[in-house]
Amino acid sequence: MTPRTGRPGGPAHVGRAAVAPDGEVLPELVATGVAAADALLATAAGQQQARRVAARLTANAVAARGHLPAGLAPPGRRDGRCTLLAAHGATDSPDRAAAVTAAAITTTQCDEGLREARGHPGLHAYAAALAATEDADGDLRTLLRALAVGWEVGARLGLLLGPLRDGVHPHGGWGTAAAAAAAGVAAGLDTAGLADAVNLALTVALAGPDESTRRGAPAHHLLPALGTAAGLTVAYLVRDGFPATGPAAAHLGRTAHQGPPTPVAVDAALATRPLLPDAYFKPVGVCAHALTSWTAARSLARDVPGADVATVTVHTYAGAALLAERFPANRLARQFSIPWAVACGLLGLDPGVADGRTETVRHDEAARIAEAARIAEAARIAARVTVRHDPGLDDGYPYGRPAVVELRDRAGRCHTARARFHPGDREAPLSADELAAVDAALLRTAGPPTGATELLRALAQAPGSVSLRHLTAPVRGEAPSPTGGPGPTPAAPGTSRRKDTASW
Repeated sequence: MTPRTGRPGGPAHVGRAAVAPDGEVLPELVATGVAAADALLATAAGQQQARRVAARLTANAVAARGHLPAGLAPPGRRDGRCTLLAAHGATDSPDRAAAVTAAAITTTQCDEGLREARGHPGLHAYAAALAATEDADGDLRTLLRALAVGWEVGARLGLLLGPLRDGVHPHGGWGTAAAAAAAGVAAGLDTAGLADAVNLALTVALAGPDESTRRGAPAHHLLPALGTAAGLTVAYLVRDGFPATGPAAAHLGRTAHQGPPTPVAVDAALATRPLLPDAYFKPVGVCAHALTSWTAARSLARDVPGADVATVTVHTYAGAALLAERFPANRLARQFSIPWAVACGLLGLDPGVADGRTETVRHDEAARIAEAARIAEAARIAARVTVRHDPGLDDGYPYGRPAVVELRDRAGRCHTARARFHPGDREAPLSADELAAVDAALLRTAGPPTGATELLRALAQAPGSVSLRHLTAPVRGEAPSPTGGPGPTPAAPGTSRRKDTASW
């Protein structure tokens, strides 16, 4: 069999008027995603954005140490090729490493996404890119390009396929194809090979249930784990000559989504500008549908002490209204509960980690007692929160995530706050320092292994030519490796000098 590797080509010029409903738009979509990723990485601003996504997802995975469901944290060893960020050591099985990293990111839930794509391109793309780049002994530049290509391809697939069917969770669906694109870049596939890998990945994409996630069932973590591992495996098969198959996007559209792509969706998916600058970053580790309710609650907390809260009613759009559990059973269920997020917002708690497990609380008895009291108060308030679907807000999503929070205090006074965007949305972006502070907080929550902070610093500063395995060595327990300090100055924002990216 002839390996499908080579230099990435330019976009295929498929006439949009001739796009058939069988998914033949896919080759152009992949080529457009590749070109957009390369245009993004040809600028200093684009490189920084890719590095921030890599740092955020790295922090998420490391912060999951000790929280992964049994069986998802395999024993590793220092000399394995692929680092287990959420476990210990490394493994020679890139698919296992990718699965563990993807599952870990959904354990902490403080990742990124594209609102209009209704999903998380980086979740799958990063986990596959990290494992495949280390497996190939690639450098940081390769990781960032693999991540960017996987992100751009995945985001475009989300735009193309549109809303999911009721009851279907987004993880492991088109994200499987984002993983295939990212792993394919690290494995050396050309653009045609990437399109084949993406198409094959869509034939094995998952359509898992959404309800089990809201109940806090650990099976939730298997959707990104198995989807990402399948995407990486498919990319390797294509590299080794596995035959291409017929168009598969339409099948996923029928089974997991609400119907065939509309002309508007096709145009959005084929936009030539990079989409990664439109990514949102979560400020806390909960489902994105809960973030605007949390944001509105935080604004009410300035005027109403937690002890004065009598009842709370949240009005929101259909997708968010499903997150209505007032008595979430465990950490995962709390991360998908608007009542819990609102209660934490009113009390100043982080709803993603409000379980008393921070390093400070674990080692300070007084802090532990105080934290337990605040968590008990959060549970009391959550039990008094009612979530209602307001059909009038449905058209506000995915252009925003509208929520109206009405609070009645013990004196009978009514207080109202509204939010359409959350801190970290592109309409309300966090500064670089604020993003870094969230990353650092994730590591503090986990009690990070030696080397995790150094790895985040390296992802932000190291030249692209540095071996990725050198950067991840401290997390595996090996001797720290030099980051090289700040890399050479890249191209100025707005330029497109592909040759300059050799110095990332």
